[in-house]
Amino acid sequence: MRRRSRAPLLEERVSALTTAVELGEGTVPPARLRPAREVLERAGARSALAPGVTVAALLGATGSGKSSLFNALVGEPLSAVHARRPTTTQPLAAVWDAPGATGLLDWLEVPDRRLRPTDPALSGLVLLDLPDIDSTRVENRAVAARLAERVDALVWVLDPQKYADAVVHEEYLRPLREHAAVSVVVLNQADRLPADELPGVLAHLRQVLADDGMGDVELLTTSARTGAGVPELRSRLARLAGEGRAARERLEADVRTVAGSLRDTAGGGSSAPDAGDLVDVCASAAGVREVVTAVERSYRRRAGRHVGWPPLRWLGRLRPDPLRRLHLESPAAGASSLPAPTPAQEAGVRTGVHDLAWGATEGMAEPWRGAVTQRTEDRVPVLVDALDTAVAGTDLGAEHRPSWWRLWSVLGLLLFTTALAGAAWLGALAVLGYLRLPEPETPMAGPLPWPTALLLGGLVAGLLLALAGRLLARVGARRAARRARGRLSAAVEGAATRVMVEPLRADLDRYREFSAAVELAAR
Repeated sequence: MRRRSRAPLLEERVSALTTAVELGEGTVPPARLRPAREVLERAGARSALAPGVTVAALLGATGSGKSSLFNALVGEPLSAVHARRPTTTQPLAAVWDAPGATGLLDWLEVPDRRLRPTDPALSGLVLLDLPDIDSTRVENRAVAARLAERVDALVWVLDPQKYADAVVHEEYLRPLREHAAVSVVVLNQADRLPADELPGVLAHLRQVLADDGMGDVELLTTSARTGAGVPELRSRLARLAGEGRAARERLEADVRTVAGSLRDTAGGGSSAPDAGDLVDVCASAAGVREVVTAVERSYRRRAGRHVGWPPLRWLGRLRPDPLRRLHLESPAAGASSLPAPTPAQEAGVRTGVHDLAWGATEGMAEPWRGAVTQRTEDRVPVLVDALDTAVAGTDLGAEHRPSWWRLWSVLGLLLFTTALAGAAWLGALAVLGYLRLPEPETPMAGPLPWPTALLLGGLVAGLLLALAGRLLARVGARRAARRARGRLSAAVEGAATRVMVEPLRADLDRYREFSAAVELAAR
């Protein structure tokens, strides 16, 4: 058998709502968070004031007989009752042995207080008679509305003629449907109804309350004139005071209500951001292809200065190094000289960022989805700058010199020196012949004289070595380009992750935490 989860305590709800408000700051519209802030302020203030005291208030429309019922409950005419409306213009408090009630009533802004004789049944109770909720005076309605938000228990006094009045149900009972546990609905002046009509009126009233979402609220009938039902209502108030839970239950209901109003900004799903497509467009915007081409050409240029035919190696110095021209010859070179992304490339980055955020926030409730997507898109300029920094800071291997370059360089110089030696030998023989001096015997290397063999051998072998070196340099350049592409892709992915993906993940985590906090507070 599956066990039902325990309902959160008030402190847990308040903590969760506090977390939700903090996380929603800057994302959820302030107007949506304002009621939650007000409830948290009230919860903090009420919890610190007279925790053993229960404040109950009689609320109702004009002519419902609140003041008469108040007097009947108190046992004497403390509240003025007149035919002229409105009668009650300021709240009146009847206080029964309620330690700390002074500070509590100061907070409630109820200056008119009447201490009642000791009554063990009502000890700890403060009963308020409030102005009409539909008073023709705006200030009276404001007082009633303010205290309806702050008192611990709500006694709704209705009369047979206006028990379905829209003001009571649409503006008060329906929004306070979570407060059924600390509410009592009283059909007052029941003596004005014929006995055979009372059951039908009560049945209709119960249906109206069910439509308000308060089907479980306690419903009593009273008559201040005859005293019918007054003892039952007095006993209900005594139970509220005796149990001492009304203040906490009211605050819990307040927290559930405001948290429930935030549910449409929470819940829903989100997924892990996939930055694959974004990395591709970022690589294009960062000029990775151009840099890879420059790495390949730079490798071939530098290789030519080591493995080319010695007499022609100096020609390589006449061509500028592609990496040096881009200021990418060293990771410590600073910012690169790569051209800025074209409008099409930057538009591609923006599209990639939007698709990243929009895909990760699919199923997320508004306004979170729009806010998270906008925050992500606002980081595009930062991403563009980070891409250039990432490329400039990548070690492209421009300072690496393979060991075979040295071997080729030494062999090339040796062969060229051999050719020079042969040429010098032949030159010396030519000079001796020109001067008609005796020529020494020239040794033979097979069919060729040694000087000729040295010259031809050095030239042919040197040219073949240079050709082989050029072919090997092409292979090495392609390998260097592949390594550079991998390093640049990793650098671009790192920049995209740091600037876009990680903040987006933080926003998604924040949203999930916000949703969990709202759900806990509203449960």
